[in-house]
Amino acid sequence: MAVSFDGALHERLSAALPKDLSFTIHHLCSEPIVCPEIFSPAPDHGPEETFCESQFLSVSIDVNGSRVQAFALEVLIYTTEALTTLFVSKADSTGCLHLLKLPTGTPSPLKVTISIFLQLLVERKRRPGVRLVLSLFARAQDQYLFPGSIENSEKHVLDDRGLIKWWCQILDGVLQAYPVEKASVNSGGDQLFERDRAASRGFLRVPGCDAYETRAFFPDYAKRQPSSTSRWLASDPLRALGKPPGIPERCLIPRFPDDPKARFVIDLDDELPENSLLVTESPSKSQLPGKWRSVMSLEQFWDMMAFRQECAAGRLVGFFWGVITPMCLIDRPFDTGIEDDQPAEVDKVEEPSIPTPLNSQVVEGPLILPQSPLRSFSPQPGLLLSTLPSSRPQESDLQQDNPWSLPAEMLLIQSVDAVVANSRPQVTQDSSSSTIATSSLFLPEPTYTRIVSLLQELDYANLTLATESTFRWLTTATQEMGLDNWGVTVIGRKEPPLSILAAATNEVPPIIPVMLSSGLLRKKKRRGTITDSDAKEGKGTDGVAVLSADLVRKKLKV
Repeated sequence: MAVSFDGALHERLSAALPKDLSFTIHHLCSEPIVCPEIFSPAPDHGPEETFCESQFLSVSIDVNGSRVQAFALEVLIYTTEALTTLFVSKADSTGCLHLLKLPTGTPSPLKVTISIFLQLLVERKRRPGVRLVLSLFARAQDQYLFPGSIENSEKHVLDDRGLIKWWCQILDGVLQAYPVEKASVNSGGDQLFERDRAASRGFLRVPGCDAYETRAFFPDYAKRQPSSTSRWLASDPLRALGKPPGIPERCLIPRFPDDPKARFVIDLDDELPENSLLVTESPSKSQLPGKWRSVMSLEQFWDMMAFRQECAAGRLVGFFWGVITPMCLIDRPFDTGIEDDQPAEVDKVEEPSIPTPLNSQVVEGPLILPQSPLRSFSPQPGLLLSTLPSSRPQESDLQQDNPWSLPAEMLLIQSVDAVVANSRPQVTQDSSSSTIATSSLFLPEPTYTRIVSLLQELDYANLTLATESTFRWLTTATQEMGLDNWGVTVIGRKEPPLSILAAATNEVPPIIPVMLSSGLLRKKKRRGTITDSDAKEGKGTDGVAVLSADLVRKKLKV
């Protein structure tokens, strides 16, 4: 039996896709594991405990009774105590969407699906009182996930400027669900309400372009807005992500896989002398701990990025950030907001339904360290993209036994055994097929890596090869997961506009003549007639100027 998603993803895609358009969705998730930190630790500070999980979405279409992969997307999710980062790692298409023969003017199913998927990921990964960053790196390239797909003449590869604008529109659709972040919007009255409400803002850096040139990539409405009220800024938010002031620049720049700025950071780290990360009692100005010698500020870092190989190859590249900030942190950019609401004596809080940090340390788990406060940062991992509860708690819930009134660390701590048990797919064998009890497949990291890496061994150069590669990938994936069938079919319900319907049926709209009112009509004068106005001006029938009698003066005789 096929895997069934819970209502969130299926319903939103069905409501947004064109009517009768059929897609088959295949979604994979890896279990959260401890990974290397994405931010370099500050001098005399240990590495920040970081967890990573992967989300992979593949969309297939039906062509002559066979499935063919149309496009896919991979997102890496990094979680720390004070920040959640969603990094769009790869996105690619096979060039087979033209086989759907959609009418001209139909919204791109690729853009609609990716936008909805990212929206649901943001909703699911948001935590009260913790910032969330949606980040990506846009670089025009022939192929990312599907080898040989560039040989398909129907594949539409955007140029560098078109790709940056395309991703800017997708991120803008995600950020539109939240109000624009502005200063002094924190009411400070209801802390529980402010911790759950959030505001958003988008940032874009294009190395080699100044702020004026970068604004050309913004959505049309953002180009006309001043920077103080605009949702988009031609800068970066790296100094406003909860890091303390005064730390070196290398500690502010995240390092993602296949990221050009991460490679630049690694090259700059070679300038650091030995023991430069240790704080001394009186460091010299030229040897500040953790400071680079050639790059002294973030602005200088981005200026030098324009001369790097990836950014100076004749094509523009874009670095995007979509920051969703809780209202309680907007006026405090350097505060994590976690310790503010803690009671003075946390150890005296007794809540049997929620394990305390002391009790949670005795639970053994293969993935997460016992001292981590991020024992389970996402509710019910067995559910895929479940919708969040109401943003404002009810008055009856604001009692002493309500978990919302506990510290943020205690809200994040759950049993490791429950996390691992709920995150694995529950397979029940019967006489006919395998059935998945959860709507999301949470796989161990090695299994997830084998399934996704198999794409690099396939060929999508034409329709025949793409069909064979899709069949091999789906067959191998179902075998790895121990299933008989895998995938969910989504059928669109959105009615197309009348203009698209008319273009699809080649109907020419009737031409309605424009009638002028009588006040706008002027009769043409007949030739050979003298009107009153012509007589006053002294015009004759042949156009000869004739003086009137009152203008003729006789010379007096002397």
